[in-house]
Amino acid sequence: MREGVYSFWAITMMTIREKAKRTIERYNMLYSGETVLVGVSGGPDSMVLLYLLMDIRNEYGITLKAAHLNHGFRKEAADEADFVRKTAVSLGLPVVISSIDVPAIKETDGLSAQEAARKARYAFFAEAAEEAGASMVALAHTADDQAETVLMRLLRGSGPLGLSGIPPVRKISSQESGVRSQGPIIIRPLIDCSRKEIEKYISERNIPFVTDSSNLKMDYMRNRVRIELLPFLEGYNPNIKETLVRTADVARRDNQFLDMEADRIYKTFRDNKEGISMEFKTLKELHPAVSSRVIRKAIKEVKGDLKRVSFQHISDILSLMDFGEGKWSLHLPDVTVSREHDKLLFKRGEGRR
Repeated sequence: MREGVYSFWAITMMTIREKAKRTIERYNMLYSGETVLVGVSGGPDSMVLLYLLMDIRNEYGITLKAAHLNHGFRKEAADEADFVRKTAVSLGLPVVISSIDVPAIKETDGLSAQEAARKARYAFFAEAAEEAGASMVALAHTADDQAETVLMRLLRGSGPLGLSGIPPVRKISSQESGVRSQGPIIIRPLIDCSRKEIEKYISERNIPFVTDSSNLKMDYMRNRVRIELLPFLEGYNPNIKETLVRTADVARRDNQFLDMEADRIYKTFRDNKEGISMEFKTLKELHPAVSSRVIRKAIKEVKGDLKRVSFQHISDILSLMDFGEGKWSLHLPDVTVSREHDKLLFKRGEGRR
């Protein structure tokens, strides 16, 4: 479906079912004959997603299966898993229930609670999707989640990529899935639906759900943004959530174009035994918006990911490119970037920061 087919007024008058279908069609999320694994926490958002997909599954010719992961953080988590299991059985759906000690992952890998939980979730979804024969995993992120994410990243100083927010559709990478093969596709049919619309749908359909007590803990930044900051900003802009969501849409569109251009350039460089070798002159002639993306691609290719690689690291490389003739090296986390005559070389190596 083309962008801009509906007027703003028409969109606001849509039911949540119509809006979810519009999102599904806009991003080509569902295909007839596909099996979709639905991530169900038991909370309001995921329960609405489950019931909505149940409502339209025949229309799209899809098969549904449910999945739930107990993160091991809260005592009531076992009850939530049981709730999801009973719900799936009542709806006649196969369900995968698993549990993992996320606090242990947090300690072992030196991650924050949110990072450890995210790592566990995506690995679980990839494994569960493979076992279920599902090519897609449906998650229940909403427009409110999108607004919160964009605002959080803005506060942290993210660039256009970060401000593009939560992608409506994306693949689980091999790093996230823990296997070499590409993981399933993540789809988010509720990404254009507000939390108010979720609550209204629950009330109208009398949908059962459980409440996650951790959503009220103020030691999590997302909770503080949702409970304190966004209501405060609404005093300056009553439509702040819609504004942030629109910002994400614009940033994502622009990023897609710049990424396509960066991909085209990146394919012209060579991958050899030492690492990624780039023509210095070619890279220097690019617009910084493109060259920075090419550099990120090279680092990711060599390192395997972009963890601990900051905006400042990319800026340092761009700055050093302005130096005259000669050799220099810059040490990033697990990657060394060197200028050797007319080449820029990216190779794996212990960095200093």
